[in-house]
Amino acid sequence: MGATERRLSSPYPDRIFRITEPVTESNCYVIREKNRCMIIDPNDFPAIRELLQKWNMKPELVLLTHEHCDHIGGLNQLRETYPVTVVATQACSEGIGNKTRNMSRMMETFLYFKSGEKTFVHYPPFQCEKADLTFTDQLCCEFGAKELELIRLPGHTPGSMVIRYNGCLFCGDYLLPGDKVVTRLPGGDEDAYEKYARPWLGKIADGTWIFPGHGEPFQMNREVREFHDI
Repeated sequence: MGATERRLSSPYPDRIFRITEPVTESNCYVIREKNRCMIIDPNDFPAIRELLQKWNMKPELVLLTHEHCDHIGGLNQLRETYPVTVVATQACSEGIGNKTRNMSRMMETFLYFKSGEKTFVHYPPFQCEKADLTFTDQLCCEFGAKELELIRLPGHTPGSMVIRYNGCLFCGDYLLPGDKVVTRLPGGDEDAYEKYARPWLGKIADGTWIFPGHGEPFQMNREVREFHDI
């Protein structure tokens, strides 16, 4: 079973596409600006390539919300095929090149226990070259004449970041529907989450469209705040 492409019930159904990789259920987002696009968390290269060809899009930017393997599984092939610029935090850039920090070394075991010890999935460890453009705390630029803001929020991993673009927030593995933030995986830091990520996430305005790394997009509201205690 391959990855699935979905148009989203969001303010921009013909400009933001979601690809869900079936094994890890991670989300990749492709944001279209005419015939250009940027890709957030390239999880499944064949599905991404199919979408790019279908809509005749040229990828320019690749943004990594964090270093875990389920969000970078298609990065190597994407770089080999297209002249993209990969952007990440400095910590994420370093982490994608380490099979322990990017979790690929332990992913088979993780998926096995996640399935209730019912399903074994072959998941070969891998690593990626460092990002082309890195930053420490915050990076602001433009894409498609719209402001693009990248903010490092350590906690889930040292290199975690959120992405603000055109009134939307792409939050990686923060604010997952039905799941509390996880800080016990490689690089996770509960203290960093409490100091940096949690206060920032608590300031997100109600009504903001949130695009998480797993699960369905949603709008920020009181119920979300209460569930995530932000």
